[in-house]
Amino acid sequence: MPERVLVLCKKSVAGLTPQMLVDELRDADLMTLAEALELPGGETAAVRAMWKYFRIEHDDANDINGVELHWHAQHRPIQVRRGPPLGGELAELLEGTEKARSKGSKRVREHLAATTEVVEFEMGIHGSLDLAATIAEVLAFFVAERGDGIVLFYNREFASPDDRGATLLKR
Repeated sequence: MPERVLVLCKKSVAGLTPQMLVDELRDADLMTLAEALELPGGETAAVRAMWKYFRIEHDDANDINGVELHWHAQHRPIQVRRGPPLGGELAELLEGTEKARSKGSKRVREHLAATTEVVEFEMGIHGSLDLAATIAEVLAFFVAERGDGIVLFYNREFASPDDRGATLLKR
């Protein structure tokens, strides 16, 4: 079963290209961000190995939909999909939020009501416990900034690019 990080966007991110994702990863401080993962060989070794294996496969150099980010020799690539919300997808995400009365839950409900596009980063479970988690986080917040979006990590926790360290709402 795969793990997913979703970006729920109010605006389309159709203008994002695969190269923009690569550039964002290269600019990110992956070693510092990966510290929280407590990787067996350490974050420095993991990031160096990632760049050794890193490649991007895509059908369209002008769209991120369908991109595969290969980052490890054994782990499956991170697959990126972009498109309108699937039927019932937003209603399912709203379930359980109506009882919460926090400021964050209100913001999530309002945001979901205005969502026009969803970008999904799908990875293997083992990858989500490894550097794929950091890669997906960096790229999800990058997309969220450009699409007026919020991020849903692993169907559990909503976060905003405005305050990356804070949780808007836990499911």
